[in-house]
Amino acid sequence: MELWWWQLRRAFVVAAVVLVITQEGCVRGEDVTYDGRSLIIDGERRLLFSGSIHYPRSTPEMWGSLIGKAKEGGLDVIQTYVFWNRHEPQPGQYDFSGRNDLVKFIKEIQAQGLYACLRIGPFIESEWTYGGLPFWLHDVPGIVYRSDNEPFKAFLYAKLHYKNSELDEVRGFICIRRRPNHIVAEAAFHEKGPSYVRWAAKMAVDLQTGAPWVMCKQTDAPDPVINTCNGMKCGQTFGGPNSPNKPTMWTENWTSFYQVYGGEPYIRSAEDIAFHVALFIARNGSYINYYMYHGGTNFGRTGSAYVITSYYDQAPLDEYGLLRQPKWGHLKELHAAIKSCSTTLLNGTPTNFSLGQLQAAYVFSEESAGRCVAFLINNDEKSNATVQFRNASHELLPKSIAILSDCEKEIFNTARVNTKQNKRIIRSTKIFDAMDKWQKFTDVIPNFENTSLQSDTLLEHMNVTKDVSDYLWYTLSFQHNISCAEPVLVVESLGHVTHAFINNMYIGNGHGSHDTKQFVMEKPIGLNNGTNNISLLSVMVGLPDSGAFLERRFAGLRRVEIQCSKKELYNFTNYDWGYQVGLLGEKMQIYKEENIDNVEWSDVGGSSNQPLTWYKTVFEPPVGNDAVILNLSSMGKGEAWVNDQSIGRYWVSFLTSKGKPSQTMYHVPRSFLKNSENLLMKLLPPLLLLSLLPCWAIALLATAAARNVSYDSRSLIIDGQRKLLISAAIHYPRSVPEMWPKLVQTAKEGGVDVIETYVFWNGHEPSPGNYYFGGRYDLVKFVKIVEQAGMHLILRIGPFVAAEWYFGGIPVWLHYVPGTVFRTENKPFKVENEYGYYEKDYGEGGKQYAMWAASMAVSQNIGVPWIMCQQFDAPESVINTCNSFYCDQFTPIYQNKPKIWTENWPGWFKTFGGWNPHRPAEDIAFSVARFFQKGGSVHNYYMYHGGTNFGRTSGGPFITTSYDYEAPIDEYGLPRLPKWGHLKQLHRAIKLCEHIMLNSQPTNVSLGPSLEADVFTNSSGACAAFIANMDDKNDKTVEFRNMSYHLPAWSVSILPDCKNVVFNTAKVGSQSSVVEMLPESLQLSVGSADKSLKDLKWDVFVEKAGIWGEADFVKSGLVDHINTTKFTTDYLWYTTSILVGENEEFLKKGSSPVLLIESKGHAVHAFVNQELQVNKLLGLPPLAVGSGLDAPAINASAAGNGTHFPFKLKTPISLKEGKNDIALLSMTVGLQNAGSFYEWVGAGLTSVKIQGFNNGTIDLSAYNWTYKIGLEGEHQGLDKEEGFGNVTWVSASEPPKEQPLTWYKVIVDPPSGDDPVGLDMVHMGKGLAWLNGEEIGRYWPRKGPLHGCVKECNYRGKFDPDKCNTGYHVPRSWFKQSGNVLVIFEEKGGDPSKIEFSRRKITGVCALVAENYPSIDLESWNEGSGSNETIATVHLGCPEDTHISSVKFASFGNPTGACGSYTQGNCHDPNSISVVEKVCLNKSQCDIELTEENFNKGSCLSEPKKLAAS
Repeated sequence: MELWWWQLRRAFVVAAVVLVITQEGCVRGEDVTYDGRSLIIDGERRLLFSGSIHYPRSTPEMWGSLIGKAKEGGLDVIQTYVFWNRHEPQPGQYDFSGRNDLVKFIKEIQAQGLYACLRIGPFIESEWTYGGLPFWLHDVPGIVYRSDNEPFKAFLYAKLHYKNSELDEVRGFICIRRRPNHIVAEAAFHEKGPSYVRWAAKMAVDLQTGAPWVMCKQTDAPDPVINTCNGMKCGQTFGGPNSPNKPTMWTENWTSFYQVYGGEPYIRSAEDIAFHVALFIARNGSYINYYMYHGGTNFGRTGSAYVITSYYDQAPLDEYGLLRQPKWGHLKELHAAIKSCSTTLLNGTPTNFSLGQLQAAYVFSEESAGRCVAFLINNDEKSNATVQFRNASHELLPKSIAILSDCEKEIFNTARVNTKQNKRIIRSTKIFDAMDKWQKFTDVIPNFENTSLQSDTLLEHMNVTKDVSDYLWYTLSFQHNISCAEPVLVVESLGHVTHAFINNMYIGNGHGSHDTKQFVMEKPIGLNNGTNNISLLSVMVGLPDSGAFLERRFAGLRRVEIQCSKKELYNFTNYDWGYQVGLLGEKMQIYKEENIDNVEWSDVGGSSNQPLTWYKTVFEPPVGNDAVILNLSSMGKGEAWVNDQSIGRYWVSFLTSKGKPSQTMYHVPRSFLKNSENLLMKLLPPLLLLSLLPCWAIALLATAAARNVSYDSRSLIIDGQRKLLISAAIHYPRSVPEMWPKLVQTAKEGGVDVIETYVFWNGHEPSPGNYYFGGRYDLVKFVKIVEQAGMHLILRIGPFVAAEWYFGGIPVWLHYVPGTVFRTENKPFKVENEYGYYEKDYGEGGKQYAMWAASMAVSQNIGVPWIMCQQFDAPESVINTCNSFYCDQFTPIYQNKPKIWTENWPGWFKTFGGWNPHRPAEDIAFSVARFFQKGGSVHNYYMYHGGTNFGRTSGGPFITTSYDYEAPIDEYGLPRLPKWGHLKQLHRAIKLCEHIMLNSQPTNVSLGPSLEADVFTNSSGACAAFIANMDDKNDKTVEFRNMSYHLPAWSVSILPDCKNVVFNTAKVGSQSSVVEMLPESLQLSVGSADKSLKDLKWDVFVEKAGIWGEADFVKSGLVDHINTTKFTTDYLWYTTSILVGENEEFLKKGSSPVLLIESKGHAVHAFVNQELQVNKLLGLPPLAVGSGLDAPAINASAAGNGTHFPFKLKTPISLKEGKNDIALLSMTVGLQNAGSFYEWVGAGLTSVKIQGFNNGTIDLSAYNWTYKIGLEGEHQGLDKEEGFGNVTWVSASEPPKEQPLTWYKVIVDPPSGDDPVGLDMVHMGKGLAWLNGEEIGRYWPRKGPLHGCVKECNYRGKFDPDKCNTGYHVPRSWFKQSGNVLVIFEEKGGDPSKIEFSRRKITGVCALVAENYPSIDLESWNEGSGSNETIATVHLGCPEDTHISSVKFASFGNPTGACGSYTQGNCHDPNSISVVEKVCLNKSQCDIELTEENFNKGSCLSEPKKLAAS
């Protein structure tokens, strides 16, 4: 078994392990499982309370007491990390003794009858030095920690054979929990991050421990790994596990927080902890771990950067192991109350409902046993609340939860604290003030000649010391021979502390802080004529413990200078430096008994304030068994030891913002002390103090400056600077987390400064009180990715968002809150966005509501400006902004507000069967340039990446699943060229003018009809100009400042120096790309040699038309669809029956009666006697679409469209003699997302009639109708793996075709390569699709209108969505390597054998550039470079890892056409192709200059010539 320890350790940075141990014996790993409610131990569901106690942060002598107090406090589990760098300080040297005795710690847990949760790391963070990794790992060649890096993974695998008989005793008691610690760093590793996580997960699961693994803060944890929550409010923030068959677990409930030097302690109340624990349990939580339950002490040098020696002292058990009351006692009572109800909590049926505006009830009921538990919640933080629950009145304290054990009697209230507060009393028993009892040794200050390591530059601190010491000496010697009256030493360092000595004299220090590690120290010094020695002592205060690329962190000195004057200085940054690692006293280990005589000690006498001094004395231990504290309030900074044991770093001179030290009292465990007999031995130095500063020294407190965002009439002001900002809308739930980093980076590369997104309320709270922030809704992760990219963020919190998102982002359940009217002065509802269009429809209530919304927002005091887009009467406290295709003429209501454009639409959304709008890049660029020309300062593209309406999230109704928006980044995440490239060049051109535009008043100059220039100048002579031609038909030539400029129609030229045109909006110099969807047939996911389509195994399940299972209700008349389904499904069955007599003429003649249906929307399929009706009348299309008709269709189906939701269906049907069953499947295709009173817009059938009876038309509308909500397949969960076994599937190699109401399931391999993937559904009818349980969305290959389309869109003139008209995205991250389950629900019939995947790939590049196009390099633009004459150039570049393999077209002259369809004109250089081939062939990128050397310019003299190449 000796493999055990290294098997745990190789489970990466990932893993944790639960040892399940009982008092009677041991429960092995295979006895620990789980279901969707809880962990299951020995076949029994368990509700568990856990507490973190880290064994090396206390001593073995304390462990028994700590664990006993935890057990007494109601805990079931003790949790700890495994600290790799404690157990293997050097490669192959292991330590499992003393505080590192993990086995002893586990056995103590076992002895007290508790379970153990072992988080094996090896990366742990935990405010522990280097995150638990041994520093020697840093020197493994080529290693990159926590990434898909072969040296890192190979090294972990190599450590599999460490043998330890002690560890063998606990083998088999392992229930492993996997934890990639704080995997927020994952995105920084790009593709290496997710692949590493998957590798680690697979490796962990492959250990086959027979017990569950978990990943905390990992929302995409793969099955069977359980994702869990860390934080203080997981009852509110955790969206739950990513699968319904996993329990809800809280792995870190922070009872306070760690403290740093210079920081104040964080105190979290017992009431707050109890409230959130009770809330988590009420919301189906079953496992809670307190981090920390006992924090302990960072002995020695184990604390991470700037973290104090005391750790989580405010935990229920304080640093010394004492009860912290009332926290410990209050939680004990809470645990007892919850456990008394655990059977019902774990096995009862949960429900929840509102008890008031801020009150709610969560109830668990066991009807068979007659048991009930209730949690009554009052979220009002200020006032008591009286609620009615089960015919009884209950008084709830502010911000509290009452637990009712029988749904009647309150047994606990989180805000009612019965435990009395205790106070920690510190008594002084020994004062070390007798100087004659102290001895000292002053450490040696090295000079350059004494050093063995020398370099001609400043070396990085950690890479030199290898963490064997906090200290590194940087020394040099130089000759001073210039006049320097007042020399100043300047030292720039990246941390953490620097002490400066000149010629062995101490001159001062500087330091950083936890938030700002970089600092500059400036100290006046004196210099000798001739030789001078500089000795700088760099000091680390702990290694970093978290973040990406830990192995690349930098510390130590970066710049050293002696400044004599502004013109004269000594720069020593690149100079001959000598280095010494550590102090002499450290090297000789004089803090140990056996080395005490290796140096010469002297009496302290009357001098004690000396730097670099070791002190020692002998003392008797305090009497009794109380905890012992060393008060170091008179010291400066250093380290202390007692009997060879380091009690840790101290830094008393670093003061908080309140002028006090962060820590003065330092824990000395009783076990460190010897008895009196030993202490009387004068040669034993029980106490050593290392002081680096005199105790009176004043420390420099460096704090991080907070971002300050304000504004004036010209722009937003960030940290005191006016900013011109380009923003891009990217909606996080419309892509997947794996796409976010690349999307943000592509936007940044496109010249974007800001990412903008809505917050989607109905995605985060799908039902009242049930919150979700996982997967695509992980808003925090998205924000952090933006932050890591160094960009700003605009968060449009709505909660109403419109955005073509279903119900405008408002949860559907809000509509059913009694009395609610959206978007008006209505007490149940108060939220807003884009209100100006609709305010008038709500009368006076609308105006009052807009003012209330603004006041409410501003009152939050968040420190950044608030905006209201399209709000024409916004109050002065907010900024009103513009949404439109053009906003150059927009002006804010108030003169002190900046001009902001919140939505510039670079394309438009699509509807099923509607137009495919296209907005040219030239027109977008024109609108943006005009906006900034006329004083704009913040501009946002809506959308910059549109993405996908996965699942049923689209609004409209009738909005397509693709939300591509023809945006600069397409639905699949690829740059849309030339749009993306043209706008990138525009952004750069505008930014060249930023400073002068924002800090000068423009002058408007008329240059003729529809021609104008706006000129920006300042007193220094700087100048920038925007020249615009607003004529939408004619090109113009203008004179400006004695120079001639050609302006195409509807264009703007940008001149950053008022001379040179660096950009014209109508001249697209950026390359275009040919993007294709390359089809791939579905491939069988087995080891078969032949994976052709016919080998696919299709599983088929056919729905019953009409009522399946029990009917939901019967009602006379037709009901509203949306009010009935409440959007829990798209589908609602309307069913009835009709009797047909034998004498009806249509039976005798064989003719067909006609079914007439009228509906408010959105679509319907008509079934008679279980058959979808077929149109037998050729040429009569039964599918009517609002104002027009679809092409002739076979099936009796009908739908509205994106502009007209209601529709009528007229179709022949087949009736038989006797009873006929009519089943009408009504469907919604998204919900209304905007408009006045939009929540009241209904859907569903309003009239059903049948023509052709002997007695005329029969109206069925008032008949008794039987209703069924949703499909059976939905109810059975056929979209997810866990539901597959709920029905009987029929297998077939050839799936049935044109069969309605059919579920298809097939297991396939992913498409080849890494290209984005689409699903081609053109041969299907209408329905829904899933891959591996993820919702791809609705499909409906409905043809758009043929009339009104144009081959090429003219960019000139104002754009609207109808001016220019021209598959289904499956994210790669949803695919597994094999065994992918594709599920299709087809409503009306199609051919699944023709379903294909397709890879979206750039297969070609092309460009068309004219001689008169600006070709200045915007990246290297230098104002004043002179000439406006530039060489036009075609730039072509391929995607990564590809090259230009052939040139299909090249023509220099007057070619025409678009990318992929260029044609030669009547002027053509026949050498064009050979020139382009010579420059570009087999290259990844190339530049072709339009020069006489390259091309024949002798013809077509009357026009600028062009080069087109593809």
